[in-house]
Formats: sequence, structure tokens, C-alpha cells
Amino acid sequence: MTQPRLYQYEVCPFCWKARTALALKGVSYEKIEVHPLNKKELAFSTYKKVPVYVDSNGTQVNDSTPIMRHLDAEFGGPRLFETEAAAQEREAKLLEWSETYVRAIPPLIYNSFPNALKAFDYITKSSQFSWAQRKLIKFSGAGVMVMVAKKSRERQGIQDPDAHFTSLLSEWVHKLNGRDFAGGDRPNGADAAVYGITMSVSGLPAARWVRANPQFSAWVSRMESKTSQIFTA
Repeated sequence: MTQPRLYQYEVCPFCWKARTALALKGVSYEKIEVHPLNKKELAFSTYKKVPVYVDSNGTQVNDSTPIMRHLDAEFGGPRLFETEAAAQEREAKLLEWSETYVRAIPPLIYNSFPNALKAFDYITKSSQFSWAQRKLIKFSGAGVMVMVAKKSRERQGIQDPDAHFTSLLSEWVHKLNGRDFAGGDRPNGADAAVYGITMSVSGLPAARWVRANPQFSAWVSRMESKTSQIFTA
């Protein structure tokens, strides 16, 4: 048996979902940053997207929500996902809502080339890539994501990415309905998904909107205490 591995991009919200689930389950794992252009780290896989999780037995699981569910089956301790029918139904609706939330992220953080460069700053700190590779990834990746974000914004009909994002933060607070977490007194799968997506803007200009909403920020602080993943604005 080997240590579990997570193949990821640092600013990928889906990867952060998986990372949050791993943190909530208390799992020690190896995080492997994937080269976003050639994806050579995924040479073993026919699936070329991230996240990819390989468990201690060598089983490969693709995509964030299947990874989260796999962790519940793989590890003991408190479950991520609800087991009672009524709670499962509510959780499923919140997970469906999180798909709207995650689609708001690219138009928000890649809304200009300077902001896209900030999102790719993480790559300059990665020791696994050469200086030339880091520069190529940062500038070409930022350029590509600005175009991707523009198309996503048009497809979703988003006029103002900041206003759209802040409205979704308020929606989540409303959905919590006064509870500490979507799971009540503990985080569930929906909490893990929304917090993971939120973590993808940590340290970026858009993070200011998270801290500007007191109730959402309070929920973030409660999630920080459960995951040891600190959100920075």
C-alpha cells in the first residue's frame, strides 16, 4: 500500500473540493501539481482532467464529487455525505446549487489579463517546473483562461462577475438558514464542495468579496476550524 495521491491544479475549484474533503476526513496524501499544458504527470491515465485521485490500493477516481464519495467508502470517521433520506435530499439540492457557484469562478478571477496572471502566480513558486516552464505556464495559461472566462461569462449571461459572485455568497447564507453548517452542527458534502470552491479564490483580488459578507465569512471561519485550510483575502 502506498500513500494516496491527488493530481491537481492549485487554483482549480474542483481540486479544492477534493482537498477540502481530504482535510475533513483527516487523510494524509501526496499532492502532485499537474503541468497545465502538457499534463505529463497524468501520462498513466486516459483521463486528462483534474482532479485525479489514486488511493492507497492504486484505485483511480476521477472528478471531484466521485472522489469525495470514494473517501467516505475508503476511510472511517465522520461521514462527509448524509445517510438519512431527508438530509440526503437537501444535501443533493445544495450540491446541485454548488455547480452554479463553481461556474461563477472563471469569469470572476480571469476577468482581465493582470488578474489572470495573479491567479497563475502560484506556478512561480513550484519547484517541480523549470524557470522557463514556469514563465510559459504563467503567461500562456493566463491568456487562455481569459478567453475561456469570456466565453463562460457570455454563455451564462453574466453582466457583472463581481455582482454575480456576491449574490451567490448571499444565497449560500440564506440556504444555511441560521445553521452553523449545511450539515447542521458538522460539515457535510455540500459544505465541503462550497468551501472548496471558495478556497480557489483565496489570496486573489476576488477574495475581498468573501470577507465583505460577514455571515459568509463567519461560515468560512467555521470551516477553517474544521479543515485547517485558511482562507486569505
